Amino acid sequence: MNSIKLIPIKVERQTSQFNLIDCLLDSLNKNSQKLLDYDILTISSKFVSLSEGRFVKLSDISVSSFADKLSKKYNINPNLSELIYRESDEIFSGSDGFVLTFKNGVIVPNAGIDTSNIMIGYAILYPENPFQSAQNIKSEIQKLFKVNVSVVITDSRLMPSRIGTTGVAIASAGIEPIHDERGKTDLFGNSMRVTQKAIADDLSSAAQLLMGECNESIPFVIIRDSNLQMTKNKYKVSSFSVGPDECIFIKGLSELTF
Repeated sequence: MNSIKLIPIKVERQTSQFNLIDCLLDSLNKNSQKLLDYDILTISSKFVSLSEGRFVKLSDISVSSFADKLSKKYNINPNLSELIYRESDEIFSGSDGFVLTFKNGVIVPNAGIDTSNIMIGYAILYPENPFQSAQNIKSEIQKLFKVNVSVVITDSRLMPSRIGTTGVAIASAGIEPIHDERGKTDLFGNSMRVTQKAIADDLSSAAQLLMGECNESIPFVIIRDSNLQMTKNKYKVSSFSVGPDECIFIKGLSELTF
C-alpha cells in the first residue's frame, strides 16, 4: 500500500428512520462522486442506527431499580442508565457521568449509546446486528451500483490514558479486518510473535479524520486505492476482539495486587 485516497460524502441531516441506500445514492450524486470496484465504504455506526430506527426518546423509557441505582452512583440520567443497562453486554464500573461497559466486542462508555448527533431528548444506540447490517449494505450496493466494494461500520472510541477519540470498526463486510503478522520477521530478523494488524480499525481512524464529531455531516467516507485484499468471508464479534477475560487492559488492572 503506497497511498490511499479518502473521499468524504456530505449528507443532508436526517431526523427519522430512512433508507440508507437511497440516501447514499442521492448523496453520491450531490457530491459528484461514484463508487468504484475495490472501494471501501466506511459508514458511521450512528448513521446506520438512525437509518434502522435504533433511537429512542429518553422520556419514554421506564427505569428499573438497578438502573436507578446506577444513575445515582454515577450521576447519570435515570432513563439513560436504563438504556445502558439494557444494551450492555457487560458492565464493569464507572465514574461521574459514565459507565464503563463491554458492547459488541468494544470497551466503551455507556454501551456506545450517544445523545449527540441525534434529536434533542433522544438517544441513539448501536445497530442491532452491525455485522448483518454491513453485509446487507454491501449486497445492496452491489445490486444497485454493480460494483464490488467493502463496507466498514465505524465508531469513535476513547483509548486508555489518551486524550481524545480515535476510530474503531464495529463491523465489516468484504474485507479482512485483521492481518496476522505472526511468524514474519522485522527489520532486524526478529520473529513476530503476537502482532496482528487491526486493518478495519486503522481504516476507521483514517475515515474519522473527515467524519468528525460535531456538525460535519459526513457519515460516509470512501477509501480508494488501498490495494487491500477483498474477501467473501463473513465475520462476527470474535473476528475483531477478545473477551474481557483475555483483554490485557482489563486483566492487568483487575489483577493488580501491589
